[in-house]
Amino acid sequence: MGVTERTKARELFLPWAALLLSGIAWFGSQQLGSNLAFTACEKTIPLWHLLIGLLALALALAGLLLSHRVWRRGDGESEVRRLLALVGMMAAVLLSIAILFQTVAAFIIPRCAA
Repeated sequence: MGVTERTKARELFLPWAALLLSGIAWFGSQQLGSNLAFTACEKTIPLWHLLIGLLALALALAGLLLSHRVWRRGDGESEVRRLLALVGMMAAVLLSIAILFQTVAAFIIPRCAA
């Protein structure tokens, strides 16, 4: 893959970055957190949930910042790409709130409550 193909692929990915990365971050946080909470609840410490939540939030924030670059360009981008970046950024904020709630729940709900 040449430089121009990589640059073109990167430019195609940027408006989608917030939507994709925040969705992956939320899914990973939910699955890893629930696996820790249900299958290994006796051995799990809340620090693991905090680390998973922070990593997921960092991934969602990275996607948000990448899409924000497209949205911020303004006249240099088509309206469709800017709208896609904006929708992705809003989804990243919403999914970051979900990640935050899941992380906080690990500290509020007692271990092995189910």
